[in-house]
Amino acid sequence: MHSKSNRKSILPVLVACFISLCACGPSPSPQQRRDDANTPAGKVGQAAHKAAVEVDKAGRVVGKKLGKAAHDAKEGWKEAARNDSSKK
Repeated sequence: MHSKSNRKSILPVLVACFISLCACGPSPSPQQRRDDANTPAGKVGQAAHKAAVEVDKAGRVVGKKLGKAAHDAKEGWKEAARNDSSKK
């Protein structure tokens, strides 16, 4: 006799198996990949990939700058607190 919890716990396993089976298939040949890359859709995909890489690089730079700004703000906050406590 199966309980409902056993059925619910096996569902994700079945879904994962189904997805992995769908992913298995004949892979395109290198010539087919080159031909696909030279289509208009392939060129748009290449441009989108290049833009995504550039956005990632820019995001990393901005992240570093924000991290430094946050660190500087924290140090300024600490300095103001030290100045306030020394005035008392």
